[in-house]
Amino acid sequence: MLLSPKVLVVEDDDAIRTLLVAALRREPFEVHSAVNGAEALDLTRASEYAVILLDLMMPALNGVECLQVFHEASPESRTVIFVMTAFDDVMVRHVAPNLVHGIIRKPFDVPQLVSMVREVALTRLPQAAETTIDSAELRDAADEAQPN
Repeated sequence: MLLSPKVLVVEDDDAIRTLLVAALRREPFEVHSAVNGAEALDLTRASEYAVILLDLMMPALNGVECLQVFHEASPESRTVIFVMTAFDDVMVRHVAPNLVHGIIRKPFDVPQLVSMVREVALTRLPQAAETTIDSAELRDAADEAQPN
């Protein structure tokens, strides 16, 4: 019996988190969710995820802090992390350029996001930012996240 890839949605906005979880559960994934970085870290200590969708601006531990702690705790992890933000990604590129596989700007297209997660989660691509997606903005953001 094949195991379903695990996807973690970390988002403090209830409506966005609920929408993403519902959309991702239509796919062959085991989907978990967290409302902040601290809760997400607890979940990552208990289980390995194929993909994490991580909001940047959250209470209790923001996305950048969560990335740093996750990397310190699991430096060899193959988890693909995409950050979701409505703001400029300068903070992510400066603080955590090697930890983020792509940056997804809010508002985002849910079907495209699900398609991207599907491709990455089912193939576990080590170079997730090179995943082919339809949105030029998502491709550009993923390219910017790659280290020089």
